Amino acid sequence: MSSRLITTWAEHDRAVEEILQLSPTRLLIFDEDLSPLKLERPERGAALSRLLSSKVDDRQLTIVVQKAEFVRQYSPQLLKLLGVYAPALTIIHAPPHLEALKDSLLIADGRHALVRFHRDHARSRLIIDDAQECAPYTKRFDEILGEGGEPLSTITLGL
Repeated sequence: MSSRLITTWAEHDRAVEEILQLSPTRLLIFDEDLSPLKLERPERGAALSRLLSSKVDDRQLTIVVQKAEFVRQYSPQLLKLLGVYAPALTIIHAPPHLEALKDSLLIADGRHALVRFHRDHARSRLIIDDAQECAPYTKRFDEILGEGGEPLSTITLGL
């Protein structure tokens, strides 16, 4: 059980790696557009694929983004995973009234978390193996998810 303050983008990047490696069944992400998490990197895509392809029945990757365009334009691997692993993977475009939220959450199995306090800064808190410390952040994610939003799809509708 540990918690430490992250102050640089390099530390934040290493913390994202650490959280992804510690997420065997459930990963929750809330972010403006996913760009700081760099989920398109091969090793991160492999970690997400490993989570989603595991034989665990309750595996889940839930992502809520405030700006869906970045995901649509710059996250082809993530959208490919969405096409293969839905409904274990859901990506939701948050409703407009949540645009005022400035933090970012990355929560693995309710025991590990990376909480970025403001989306424009690297300053974050990394929590490892502490369900009690992660509980308020998991609750916050559930509240954000409860606000609704539009699920992203790999299918393009139109004429």
